[in-house]
Amino acid sequence: MSDVKRSLLEMSPGGKTDEADEDIEDHIESNETFAEFCTRQAQNVVHFLVEDWFLSALLGVITAVLSVGMDVAIEVLQHAHVTFYDKMLAISTYLAFSQWVAHIVILTMFSAIFCQIVSKQAVGSGIPEVKVIMHGFKMDNYLTTRTLVAKMVGLTLAMGGGLPIGKEGPFVHMGAIVATLLSKITSACQYSAFFSNEGREMEMLSSGCAVGIACTFSAPIGAVLYAIESTSKYFAVKNYWRGFLAATCSAIVFRCANFFVTAEQSGTITAFYQTRFPTDCFLVEELPIFLFLGFISGLMGSLFIFIHRQISMFRSKNKLYKIIFRNNFLGFTVFMAFVVGVLTFPNGLGRYFAGRLTFRETMADFFNNCTWATNDSRRCPDSILTHWTGGSDGDVSIFTSLALYYILYFILVAICISINVPAGVFVPSFIIGAAGGRLMGETMVILFPEGMRGPGGPPIHPGLYAVVGAAAYTGAVTHTLSVSVIICELTGQLSPILPVLIAMLMGNAVCKFLQPSIYESIIRVKRYPYLPDLPPSRVSVHTVKVEQLMVTDVIYITKDMTYREMKEILQLAPHLRSFPIVTDHDNKILLGSVAKRYLTMLLRRHVLVNQQDSRNIGRITPAEIFNTIRRTSMRLSRRSPSRRSNSSQTRESASIPETARSDVTTNEVEFVSERTFSGNTLLSISPLHCPNNIPLQAVFTRPSSADLSKAEVNADILLNRNIDLDEIAIDAAPFQLVLGSSLYKVHTLFSLLGLSHAYVTDCGKLVGVVGLKELRDALAHIYVRGAVAPVKPDRKLTSGTYLDMSAVNRDKLIPPMTPPANGHTISMESPKFGNSLTVPPMAL
Repeated sequence: MSDVKRSLLEMSPGGKTDEADEDIEDHIESNETFAEFCTRQAQNVVHFLVEDWFLSALLGVITAVLSVGMDVAIEVLQHAHVTFYDKMLAISTYLAFSQWVAHIVILTMFSAIFCQIVSKQAVGSGIPEVKVIMHGFKMDNYLTTRTLVAKMVGLTLAMGGGLPIGKEGPFVHMGAIVATLLSKITSACQYSAFFSNEGREMEMLSSGCAVGIACTFSAPIGAVLYAIESTSKYFAVKNYWRGFLAATCSAIVFRCANFFVTAEQSGTITAFYQTRFPTDCFLVEELPIFLFLGFISGLMGSLFIFIHRQISMFRSKNKLYKIIFRNNFLGFTVFMAFVVGVLTFPNGLGRYFAGRLTFRETMADFFNNCTWATNDSRRCPDSILTHWTGGSDGDVSIFTSLALYYILYFILVAICISINVPAGVFVPSFIIGAAGGRLMGETMVILFPEGMRGPGGPPIHPGLYAVVGAAAYTGAVTHTLSVSVIICELTGQLSPILPVLIAMLMGNAVCKFLQPSIYESIIRVKRYPYLPDLPPSRVSVHTVKVEQLMVTDVIYITKDMTYREMKEILQLAPHLRSFPIVTDHDNKILLGSVAKRYLTMLLRRHVLVNQQDSRNIGRITPAEIFNTIRRTSMRLSRRSPSRRSNSSQTRESASIPETARSDVTTNEVEFVSERTFSGNTLLSISPLHCPNNIPLQAVFTRPSSADLSKAEVNADILLNRNIDLDEIAIDAAPFQLVLGSSLYKVHTLFSLLGLSHAYVTDCGKLVGVVGLKELRDALAHIYVRGAVAPVKPDRKLTSGTYLDMSAVNRDKLIPPMTPPANGHTISMESPKFGNSLTVPPMAL
């Protein structure tokens, strides 16, 4: 029996170390029976299947089911739009016009109102917010059930109404929300540390983003790659297969859905535009044309991003716009819906650019393997030409229709993706690029009707140019290369992969040099605390050094500082989240850093009471008290290692007398409001100096009434005592940079490690600190002027705040003994940086 156990234990993955051999011997020497051994192994297998496979598959299935329902509803609304228009047109043209415009306006209005009432965070694409969240910032209410409901209903109404918007961004947001909800549900399973692992949330978010793209095009491979490119700067390869599993499950659900819906309802479910290009669909002579198409797509993509950003800034700053629409969330949205309805009216201007067609029908026409400009055997059927030649009369040139379609939707999409409804930019960019590619393809057919090699040679396929243009323009706008894989899955062919890659690489390079991606542009417009990517080929990022960026006047804590000095420093810098600890004022050798909350607790423990503390405690509201108790209980529950430890603690507490138990309960709760300290740092989420998993709230207890009365007499004596740093959790190894580090190196380290700030040292001496705000200021105009060191004020804090230190002793950073009643002036310039984020409202 022991031989069987030994053979099973030796079948562990990976190489064995000496410690592993000792653990195996301990297992063998234990009194574990074979039945217990089999039970334990069975539990390990079940946990592996549930934790890794089941959750990823469940994420894909749930998101796909929600997406299928939305797609069916969108198709029904779009079909009803055209059906009622035809019925009204048989009665009167005016009734048809009213019905066409009213359908778009009413559904768009309901979408905006529903999002405003249920969840304002559902407005927009969602990819910029997910991008910010995945880089370490928590955005309130962006990953909640209310936002999921608002996103689903709002997107269904907006797309069903006929707005020129896409669904890939909202679908990515939906996948991230479903992943977060699954993580919250499984976090209650304390039997395994896997569910309580913070990194697991990021893994699930990454898988959720991949599922969102897979639900858009039913392209699981390209979905995973696109999710990585659009939401992550650095990706852990070990999470690769989870994204593929979730995306594959969602694609399976989409394929199965074809058996349960009718052909009319499966329009946006299939999302599969089969092309029939021959194997030799292009010639070597055409490669420069594809390269030129990619260059034009890159220029137009950068222009699109620039126009969108200017429109957003115009809406937020222009006085005339604010006078007309009065910052009303509904006014401009309804106005743009009315404009879209008027422009796309099939019997009006829409007659000249197929305004009647949806994006799905338009893409099918663009990818069709026939020509519109010739009358030979390769000519498209009349059912397709009718859309692009002004109806049955055919009095409109296809070049006029394609050019007008490209220009109008280029402008409309740039505006509509910024109104107050859920909207994506991937599908509209895809259609705009396909229109530009089709226009160039039809031009090539006119110039070379017999092909570039003359009679008998391979003909020119305008549909191939549409595919190449769609990939190049979309890749340029989003700064991604995985669109080429999505194209192959979308068309079901690999033959156009070479021209697609050539054009997309050219367009991506041009747009990256000129503009950030559309998602980073939205992040800049909304002023999210996100560190942007560095554009290629910028010499300034290597010449600008960290000493040009850093804050030299650093507020720090010394070992010989008194409680009075520490108290004044905490009052002077209420927005700082942590402080560096140095040896003394002269040498300033960096010893570590400490979170502000721990300094506050240390001050409350040793300095029992003074007039200011009494006033602050008296102003604590019941809501703050209950919120503090709730947060404390949540932290205690998260840090409990297992249910077994909880049960053992319960049994131990049962043996404590009631009086003692009440004292313990009272002492463990620290009534510290949000006004006392703000935010947290990496130190607060790491278990440093926490023996036996005891939370710090249980270490720093509120003093008794006897000690309180004694402290009132000796308050001045206590304030003049030196602080004792041995009693608090100190991060002895904060991240440090050395003088001479380039901006490129600093940006790479901040992006890779998710830092919010780093200290700059010279031979161990603290000389400055650099934070996210300094980096963002240096990169604010990198596309125009390159990286420029920001202008430094007199005193600047790492949290993005300015502090008036004119009355402060600059040698020891000790404020005067009689500070002003309201303290020093601190003004916020930008959203707070750190692990928690409060998004400022945008008046668009």
